[in-house]
Amino acid sequence: MSPLAATKNKYDGIYIHPDELPSDPNQFVEDLLASLELWRNDGIAAVWLSLPAPHSHLSSAALRCGFEYHHCAASELMLVQRLVPDSPLPSFATHTIGAGGLVLSGNKEILTVVERQDLVARPDHLKLPGGMLEPGEHVANGVVREVLEETGIQTEFESIVGFRHHHGGQFGTSNIYFVCTLRPLSFDITIDEAEIGRALWMPVDEYLANDGVGLLNKHVVRETLRSSGLTSMKLEGYRSSSHEYEVYSPAP
Repeated sequence: MSPLAATKNKYDGIYIHPDELPSDPNQFVEDLLASLELWRNDGIAAVWLSLPAPHSHLSSAALRCGFEYHHCAASELMLVQRLVPDSPLPSFATHTIGAGGLVLSGNKEILTVVERQDLVARPDHLKLPGGMLEPGEHVANGVVREVLEETGIQTEFESIVGFRHHHGGQFGTSNIYFVCTLRPLSFDITIDEAEIGRALWMPVDEYLANDGVGLLNKHVVRETLRSSGLTSMKLEGYRSSSHEYEVYSPAP
């Protein structure tokens, strides 16, 4: 028999074409087992199986054939099976990315927020406005969007002044959080009441002296007042489109 329609990748893996799978589970198992045997004899290291939502009923059959779940997206399940023991496989979604906006006014006031959930128990837990980046969103665009959504303040991205990396985040992922300086373009605050309890402009000295401000934020604000951060730049010829990447380096 001919194996299931598939494409070999440069890592000696096979990607099964999801649009050519049999819909009948029994036929699927028969074709899959025969294909695995052929690929194993050909020295294929691993097999990737994408099951779009209309084929999700085949997942239990794939598990019985030795596949394991790799990840799940909104419209598909991805499963994988090693045919060569201990062959390396890339993991999926190990990190989330967040960004906070360090917005300083000309008279040395900082834009700060208290989350709605902290308003009663921790009313002095002052944070920088910000949040998680959306898929495909650049840091510079994401932090400007988050600050606008939470506080109503329009800003312009200036630089990245620091970041932290920690483990044990949402759903077992790790998290990278960038702190970015933003230049305010407006000053009248309108909070997102679903998420933010209050937002205010506060003198920087008062902010740094407040016991409710986190250690990381205090450190980054102090360092930002002393030095400039990493600014965005474009590298001619780096990628086919400048919309595909971000590069940050010290200002010339």
